[in-house]
Amino acid sequence: MAIAPIKCFLVPAILLFCTLASAASGEQLLYRYTDEQGIMVLNEMVPPEYVAKGYEILNLSGRVIEVVPPQLSPEEFEAQRRQEAREEADRKLLKRYNSLADIESARKRKLAIVEQDMAIMHSNITSLTRQITQEETQAARTQRGGREVAPELLQRIADLQKEVAVLRERLKRRADEASSIGEEFDKAAARYAEITNRS
Repeated sequence: MAIAPIKCFLVPAILLFCTLASAASGEQLLYRYTDEQGIMVLNEMVPPEYVAKGYEILNLSGRVIEVVPPQLSPEEFEAQRRQEAREEADRKLLKRYNSLADIESARKRKLAIVEQDMAIMHSNITSLTRQITQEETQAARTQRGGREVAPELLQRIADLQKEVAVLRERLKRRADEASSIGEEFDKAAARYAEITNRS
C-alpha cells in the first residue's frame, strides 16, 4: 500500500531534479520517454534505442511543447495511408454532392451520354450490316452467273466487315463503361449515406 504514493510523486520529483539540473547547465529542454521496463523517464536527451518508440519534449516548467509519435511499422504506415486516402475521398464526395438526389442526377447525366453514343454505334452497325448483306448478295449473284467477283467488291465487303468489328469492340467498351459508371455511383451513394447518417 505504501508503493502508490511513491509512484505518484516519483515523476514530479524527477522533473524537479531535471529542471534544476537543466537550469544550472543552461539546457532549455527536457525529454520524456518510456524505457524497456515501461518506466517513464525524464532526461536531457533520448537514448537512440528509445527514439523510435516516441517521446515528448518539455520546457523547463514541465509543459509539453511537442509530442514525437512512435515510428510506425510498415503495416501501421499502410493502414494510416489508407485511412488518410479514405478521409480525403470523403471530403471530395461531400464537396461534390449536396444530397443523394444530386448523386442520382449525376449518374443519369453520365449514363445518358454513354447510352447516346451506344445508340449511334448500334445504328451504324445496323446500317453497315445491311450494306454488307447487299454487297454479298451482289457477289453471290455474280458467282451464280458464272462470272468472277470483282476484287474491288470483295475489298469493299472486307472493309465494311472490319468497320463493323471496330464498332462492336467500341460498343463493348462503352457497355463496360456504363456498367462501371453504375457501380461507381452505387458506391458513392452508399458512402454518402454512411457519412451523412453518421454525422
